[in-house]
Amino acid sequence: MTANAADFAGNACGRRYEKEMETHFRDCLLFYLDGRIRFERYCYGEAACLVFSVWAHGLDADGSILWDREPEFESQKTALPRRLTDIQEEGRALQFDGAFKRYVHTEEFALDKPNGYGKWKVFWLKHRK
Repeated sequence: MTANAADFAGNACGRRYEKEMETHFRDCLLFYLDGRIRFERYCYGEAACLVFSVWAHGLDADGSILWDREPEFESQKTALPRRLTDIQEEGRALQFDGAFKRYVHTEEFALDKPNGYGKWKVFWLKHRK
């Protein structure tokens, strides 16, 4: 499957896709205009917080996510989606590794300053596109 990660970023800075029907963790994939991808795992409950995150520099020709580095712990390694296997609902739902649970589009964001996508960077990325 040939796909470009930037195709899932939308027209603003990027888009957030959240794994559906997840009960213990909130797993999110963020796609940015420059083709970068960020995986974030949050815990639920009173102490809800970011558990870990990993950056990728895009997708290869087979749809495999090109993670910048592998997480240290096995539970984190198994949480990462590895290969895009299906695009559904005109790009609003993404299936990875043939799994039943999909990542569905939940938000489109104009900026993401905490992750390095401020006003000027987004401006240049849009004009480069």
